[in-house]
Amino acid sequence: MKHLTHISAMRWLCALVMAWGSVAMAPAQDVMRRTLMTIPDSIVPFLNHSMIGELVEFAGRGGTAEVKNKLDGMSSLDTLTQSYAAFTLTKVDKMQLMLLPRTAGDSIICLLHTYYGPEPESTVRFYSMGWQRLSDDEFLTPVTFDELVHRPDTMDADKFMALRKLFDPCLISVVADPRELTLTFSLSKPLLSEADKKALDPIVLQKTVKWSGKTF
Repeated sequence: MKHLTHISAMRWLCALVMAWGSVAMAPAQDVMRRTLMTIPDSIVPFLNHSMIGELVEFAGRGGTAEVKNKLDGMSSLDTLTQSYAAFTLTKVDKMQLMLLPRTAGDSIICLLHTYYGPEPESTVRFYSMGWQRLSDDEFLTPVTFDELVHRPDTMDADKFMALRKLFDPCLISVVADPRELTLTFSLSKPLLSEADKKALDPIVLQKTVKWSGKTF
């Protein structure tokens, strides 16, 4: 009998610990959900808060997070964690949100939009947790075209310059990594033949910048 009482007590203690753990984790897990539910209409004009709520609820259940948007197309919430969300808004528009903890003790929102026309081109914007627009230059030094190309030692200058001119228009895509808190910048290859795209491979670079707690 004492043995059974001991087992019951241990089970009760484990349940209590798990309950307290759930309570402690809930606020952190809810941060991104609250952030998404307050996103301004100007950022996602063809999703209303009801649609976003459905996406968040489906994603939280582990189901297929997909709704019909205001354009009668389909939008999906592809990834949702306590600090990151990735949407496919339309067939040509994807959005990533990454919460960046600051050394000051608060956090800010890093928002990436990537448009496929059909080559990807991204914009990076920063917001407060209340969706107030922040200065981009305060948190990210712009990445330039010259930082994403280089001339190999075996390539003559004339050929390098000729290849550079193929990047017209210059389109830069960005991918966020929420685990490493990084942004990776890449040049999108314009509408070229497969032979021209392959010829560009030796001169293209990627640039990855990491969040320091203050800036990238």
